[in-house]
Amino acid sequence: MTKHEKGFTLLEVLVALAIAAVGLGAVSKALYQNIDVADRLSQKMIGTWVAGNYLTEQQIAREFLSAGSSRDSVKMAGREWQIEADYTPTGDNEIVRIDVTVYEGTEASDRPAASLFGFISQPPN
Repeated sequence: MTKHEKGFTLLEVLVALAIAAVGLGAVSKALYQNIDVADRLSQKMIGTWVAGNYLTEQQIAREFLSAGSSRDSVKMAGREWQIEADYTPTGDNEIVRIDVTVYEGTEASDRPAASLFGFISQPPN
């Protein structure tokens, strides 16, 4: 090769391609992780809305269960949600604690989307 010839050798091009491939792999992995995190945050946000709506409905309806549990399902944001509610007595016989756990999908999984708790008072006679 003479001093006047310009350009890259095959080895230099291969090294540049290898560096670019490693960089693009790292970028695609980070992008996938960001998409996964965004989906999980969306699931948690909508699950919290579902739990809050259910808790509010129970407080308004004042369907007083001194103890026990119930299951329900609802559709929100184009997704199916499973709701589990556990009623626990408190020191006051006229107030019960309700723990609401929400799961995305048609069945409860080991990873709840959201959990909330609140209190329901017994309706006046």
